[in-house]
Amino acid sequence: MGLPLWFLLASQLTLGAIWGSFVAAMCSRWPTGKSVATGRSHCDNCGHQIAAYDLVPIASYVLLKGKCRHCGGPIGLLPLATELIAALIGAVAVLLLPAEQAIAAAVFGWLLLPLIMLDYQHLWLPNRLVLLLAAMGVLVGPMLTPDIAWTGRATGMVAGFLSLEVIRQAYKFFRKHDGMGAGDPKLFGALGIWLGWQALPITLLVASATGLAWVSSLHVIAKHQRDALPFGSFLGVAAFAIVLIG
Repeated sequence: MGLPLWFLLASQLTLGAIWGSFVAAMCSRWPTGKSVATGRSHCDNCGHQIAAYDLVPIASYVLLKGKCRHCGGPIGLLPLATELIAALIGAVAVLLLPAEQAIAAAVFGWLLLPLIMLDYQHLWLPNRLVLLLAAMGVLVGPMLTPDIAWTGRATGMVAGFLSLEVIRQAYKFFRKHDGMGAGDPKLFGALGIWLGWQALPITLLVASATGLAWVSSLHVIAKHQRDALPFGSFLGVAAFAIVLIG
């Protein structure tokens, strides 16, 4: 694209941090029924409205030492972690991929981030976010995976959805209760638009292996066993990783 590396890197770090700030607020408000698009941010401890100059991604947290300016209460690490992860998504894409693909990969990762977080925290993959991911797959997917034909993307969408939906329905039929959330097949179908059907088997394999390793580490290290697995989170992580190394 003719843009210098430093400019792309700085741009995607900045855009990522800004997006991460929005994602952190969204993942905090949406599950509680609060509006994502409207309403000013406020301190969870004292309820004081946070001024714009205290909402600068990463910098405000560091300068305020992770505390509210008015009451001194802790802000928590999640907003900072989300901003840093989103910035890292943009930076890693620039460092590992050609410029045009790097921009598309960053968009892909940024769209996956709230889905990964919401599924991990609440076992929830909102239809609106999955639909946005699918729609952007149509618009931006060809920049990320230019060798995938539209037939491959359409097949990926259908095959991705049906493969997990059949498993979900079969489990429900034989065990008489849900074993997989309804959002996982939809997410896998949306990933098929971005990656094509060819990448779905390896994505599923990496997601399953990552999930198994995560569960094992919780059991061995933390002596904790979680009843439900946020499989959508692992699908998102696996898909982004495959984009970077593929």
